[in-house]
Amino acid sequence: MKLVAAFLTLLGISIAAQAQSLDSQALPDQVRINGVEFVLIPEGWFYKASASISAGGAELAVEDPKIWLDSFYIGKYEARAKDLVRFLNSNRGVDYQGVGTSCSIGREADGQYVQFRPDDNLPATHLSWEQASQWALWMGFRLPTELEWEKAARGQDKRIFPWGNAWPDETYLNFYTNSKCSVERVDRYKKGVSPYGIYNMSGNVYEYVGTWLDHEFDRSLKDGMRNPTPADDSASTRIILKGGRWGSKADFVKIGSRMASSPDHIWRCNGTRFAIDTEAVKRHLDNGSAEIL
Repeated sequence: MKLVAAFLTLLGISIAAQAQSLDSQALPDQVRINGVEFVLIPEGWFYKASASISAGGAELAVEDPKIWLDSFYIGKYEARAKDLVRFLNSNRGVDYQGVGTSCSIGREADGQYVQFRPDDNLPATHLSWEQASQWALWMGFRLPTELEWEKAARGQDKRIFPWGNAWPDETYLNFYTNSKCSVERVDRYKKGVSPYGIYNMSGNVYEYVGTWLDHEFDRSLKDGMRNPTPADDSASTRIILKGGRWGSKADFVKIGSRMASSPDHIWRCNGTRFAIDTEAVKRHLDNGSAEIL
């Protein structure tokens, strides 16, 4: 390391910059922790989606601010019913109101929660934001911010959808269906993955993020900002969901689309996706509780 440092210093590269570069290189692209697969989203710039598009069009917005985010990990798949079953069966005090209406979980006479179609690996549904946040913490994770979610969906260009600018059809995602429960497995629609290989960031189920709706923060975003964070004293009472759902039309599954909800509101179509900090992943790797994929 010292020889590398000296060589890079001779080339005019700072010790801090070289340490950051070497540290990023040491992070695995994919890991599995507590049964959940995570993908590394490397540090760097991306364009926060800020404009809407008309149906059938593919015109890009030029005002999307260029934002820097530090590296983090995000779930390769939507948070799954099988893990929600684990959480509910271990925390019987949680009032999961999806029983009888959930698209992926039921409850037996003895009170035990079970999966519908366990072989299909369905996402969790019928969550409130409060339950999604509690579940994420129990799993050892957190919810991604809206900025993190959008970078994971968009990559470094100004694409409209995770797969690019092609107008969506049923080969890319699960959307525009009339069924009350038309949820699909979390690893379906490979054609629609994001630039980082992340599945179902458009369609299937709405995904809670950890960001409150804050229009003042939205208006404050400018080119060149690094890791912007909403003020802690935001008076917002609504939390953001991303990605659209199985019943959404094309305009509502674009990366910049969002829906706002009260944190205790429960709806059949609401799921989530986990995230975890890189420092936490390093600790898991050090103690052997993370598997490199």
